[in-house]
Amino acid sequence: MPGNVTEDLARLARARGWLERIAFLADGRAWTYAEVFDGAARAARGYRSAGLRRGDRVLLALPDSVEMVWSVLGAWQAGLVAVPVNVRMSGEDLTRAVETVEPALAVIDPDTAGRLELPGFAPAMKVATLVAGEPDPDFAEGGDAPALAVFTSGTTGAPKLCFFLHSNFAAPPAPPAPPGPPGPNGSGRTTVGLSVSRMYFLGGLHFSVLTTLATGQTAVLSRTRATPATAIELIGRHQVTNLFAQPSFLARMLLEPGHAETLGRLREVSSAGEVLSLRLREQLVPILGNRLVNNYGATEIGVISMGRPAAYRAPSAVGPAVPGRPVRIVDVDGRPMPAGRQGELHVYADFASRGVERGSLGPDQVTDTWWPTGDLASIDDDGVLHVHGRLDDVEVIGGQNVVPGEVERLLERHPRVLEAAVSSVRRPAGDTSLRAYVVTVPDDGETAAGGADGAALDAELIALARSRLSWYKVPQDVVRLDRLPRNANGKILRRHLRAVGDQFV
Repeated sequence: MPGNVTEDLARLARARGWLERIAFLADGRAWTYAEVFDGAARAARGYRSAGLRRGDRVLLALPDSVEMVWSVLGAWQAGLVAVPVNVRMSGEDLTRAVETVEPALAVIDPDTAGRLELPGFAPAMKVATLVAGEPDPDFAEGGDAPALAVFTSGTTGAPKLCFFLHSNFAAPPAPPAPPGPPGPNGSGRTTVGLSVSRMYFLGGLHFSVLTTLATGQTAVLSRTRATPATAIELIGRHQVTNLFAQPSFLARMLLEPGHAETLGRLREVSSAGEVLSLRLREQLVPILGNRLVNNYGATEIGVISMGRPAAYRAPSAVGPAVPGRPVRIVDVDGRPMPAGRQGELHVYADFASRGVERGSLGPDQVTDTWWPTGDLASIDDDGVLHVHGRLDDVEVIGGQNVVPGEVERLLERHPRVLEAAVSSVRRPAGDTSLRAYVVTVPDDGETAAGGADGAALDAELIALARSRLSWYKVPQDVVRLDRLPRNANGKILRRHLRAVGDQFV
């Protein structure tokens, strides 16, 4: 039976002789593996001293920091469910998150204290108080006990909680990290990772914490959300070797001075969280080559496929399914479809976590199941998975189905277009057609959202679409924006996009 995740990771660090190795670089200092597990044990003592019982949910309103790491690992050690949340949410969204989680305790720091120490919220404890006691040597039973709950992205509705068990993280330890540049402490050679995806996302938590502690590498933690400029600075200062980022973040990095030199020094760049556009592939592959990795997955089941874009010409190509995750394409009646045909992607998963609307409902998992992803996809003759878009994003124009991604990828081929999105619009006459929303590259002093040549550029984009696409896929007009509406993980919020479009009807 798999054990407690924190206990397993601590045992691994001792067995591999990692305790004096640097685990995290944060707040101007280095933290060893020994300090990480000592802090986790002190957090476990703090939770138990506060009267929390096994299975209680702990809302972690903390920035990415060693305190967040302690709070997560300590919750697992004490048999609690850690629920990291976005500390930069609006007051309304934060209130909704607390109501959804129904926590027994909220762990806060000075930046979040005033927002959560309010009547009607959960009891709050400052993280400094949580870790002030002596280390607790006891570990709660792990196995099929719940360990973590994270919010879904909420792209199509209110975010829900997906629970994960200790046993869900009990994969065999990853192989030792390959050699890299000199470590930040001047001794040995190590892998140094930086994730701009925050720990309240499953991918960010995996890259920053679980992957780090399972492989013996070092992770850089940024208390404030990294901007492209600060990411470049952190990469240089800490000799980062591996970067984990959303495509939209990488696109903005390419606008920063010195980006090519910075990215060129990295051992690997992992892209995840949204579609890697054709334009971005064409910009990144010459810099990174096979060091660029494209990841595709879902919060409910984890990584489904990964591949190296340099190996594929088609912009929809991701890569083969990861080992142990068979995939198939089915039609509307659930029948498997042949290679090359588009349909809904189903993934065979040993477990899948269905989101729940209230934390008290607890884990809702299915095992050994074909999981419908809701994505429109195909599998080619070589077994490479191609993702074309969300099924619920499909627009109906003139009685014909339109996959937005096809139109968006074409528009992003224009040298002046940084990002593009399309949605349907009900016109005053009652008909429905497409509208394009683009973020443009500034040119000759104009801003990204406008300029004197705006009408000419709009005409060029419509002409480009008309030259390559069927009539019903051609946008009728173009709206230029400073930024596309995205959630915190970088995914386009199409319901917000349509609300923006309503202003221009």
